[in-house]
Amino acid sequence: MNLKLKPYFQLTLFFKQIIINNNIDFLVRIMDEIDFIILKKLMENSRVTYRELAEIIDMSVSSTHKRINKLLENGVIKAFTARPSAIALKYLSVIVFGTSNAKSLDAVSKELGQHENINNVAIATGKMLYISSYLRDITGLRDFSAYVSKTANISEPTVGIMDIPYITTPEPLTTIDYKILKSLNRDSRKPLTDIADEVGLSAKTVRKRLDRMIENYLVEFTIEMTLKSEHNLITGFHISLNEGTSIDSSIQNIYEKFKQNVIYCISYSNIPNFFTMYIWTKAIQNSQKINEELQSEGFKDIIPIIFLHSEFYDCWVDQLLRTK
Repeated sequence: MNLKLKPYFQLTLFFKQIIINNNIDFLVRIMDEIDFIILKKLMENSRVTYRELAEIIDMSVSSTHKRINKLLENGVIKAFTARPSAIALKYLSVIVFGTSNAKSLDAVSKELGQHENINNVAIATGKMLYISSYLRDITGLRDFSAYVSKTANISEPTVGIMDIPYITTPEPLTTIDYKILKSLNRDSRKPLTDIADEVGLSAKTVRKRLDRMIENYLVEFTIEMTLKSEHNLITGFHISLNEGTSIDSSIQNIYEKFKQNVIYCISYSNIPNFFTMYIWTKAIQNSQKINEELQSEGFKDIIPIIFLHSEFYDCWVDQLLRTK
């Protein structure tokens, strides 16, 4: 009898020691649906309040705060960021993707990250690379595409210009706006009072300027996140539509049907009848199920890609804030 109970006691002591040592990585690194909702909302607006998030996920403010802290501690959230938007600076958001013939994709990612236009490089299965960048204007697109193709060793890259609605702004960003965004660049959840102290303004003025920037789509509040947790699988789908099919309607249908999993969909102004869809699932089986459901939607073609690693880099937009 004692011999049978001994393994149980050993296991109990093992877990007690883990708790005592605070070495519970394998327990807290597991993501769930609530974490995904939090991450998605923070991607949309990294300044969303704890109370607003708590109401969305139907949890207490303190529990919501703890979850975000765990996501930070485990490296899932790398930073809360603030930048002038594409509407404010009139830059192009460009994604170059394709199969790389390079031996080390990590080395390629680091080299690409040195380019002033590149803010993210994602590595996926099949040696696929996704290079996200901000171009000041379209005149630099050809040279930039050639640079990426050569550096990443992608013989046939796809170059997509993200389809961003045209919105006129009543006035450009001011010197004060730039100072506020500089303060928030790598810590966008910073309290108003802290921002006010840094830029030498009242908290009321800071709030007024932030509200104006948000109202006129002049700022992008988001997060940088990684795949550093279990049950955190990101799958991308290249979706080609049949001629005459509405991209907007197709994307809207995707959001409605897979709202529990969709991170976002991206259409491209220079690639007709095509968009990319990115989803979160806890396991490959869940991703496969969504793939099967997409196959029944009648799309012309669907290519699933599993993401393995993603790295963020400073780009000229970040550097611009430091000069203001």
